[in-house]
Amino acid sequence: MNITEDAGQYLNRLSETDIQILNYIRHNKQACSRYTIEALAAKCNVSRTTILRFAQKLGFSGFSEMKVRLKLECEQSKKLPDNVLELVCGDYQKLTEDMLEKDCEDICRTLHVADKVFVYGTGASQTNVARELQRAFLSARRYMYLLEGTQHETGLVSDTIGENDAAIIISLTGESESGVQFAKALKLRGVDLISITKFKNNTLARLSDHNLYVNTSNVDSVFSQGYETTAHFFIAVEMLLLKYLRYLQSHM
Repeated sequence: MNITEDAGQYLNRLSETDIQILNYIRHNKQACSRYTIEALAAKCNVSRTTILRFAQKLGFSGFSEMKVRLKLECEQSKKLPDNVLELVCGDYQKLTEDMLEKDCEDICRTLHVADKVFVYGTGASQTNVARELQRAFLSARRYMYLLEGTQHETGLVSDTIGENDAAIIISLTGESESGVQFAKALKLRGVDLISITKFKNNTLARLSDHNLYVNTSNVDSVFSQGYETTAHFFIAVEMLLLKYLRYLQSHM
């Protein structure tokens, strides 16, 4: 069993908290293979007992057995697949097909009627995507206000955003504290929220009025630190722009 890839068969047993733990392990597998149960619990902001029960729900006798499996997976994942280019290109193709079928009418309407649109990325890569979103939509004469910084900065600006405005929050997992707290503050002010995240089951997506989901590709290599592609987010931004331009044309 691959803990992070094969856990889908146990989804009916997993709570929302369990899924958050699973997502954390997926993104930090190397580190988690070295953590004690107490350390992993602290990283996931849950109790030691919650981690133990999570391991048991996945079919392990306890945390120690799950940790052994994680170490084995980390050792086995250090080889770059021979067909890595085909795998990543396949993910690109799936994303374009999903975006082609995605009905973005509500998102486009929200962006069109909003007095102001704010865009915020919760990390370095996400901020780059936010910048590209801001740049791309200039082609449609839709200016977006780029927000950068931590929870402190978003807290300062949230009071200036009104119910006639819209906000786009970009986050990989949808569990970033700065992104979630910003979304909660905006919801209290009646702001229309759009989330762009990697996973469907996340806090930010549940807080948002509209969602876009973008799967990335994880590439393992001989080095301890693998690589996660980000081009998927930029492709999604470009396709959203094209859908928005088409929306404007149909409503002229």
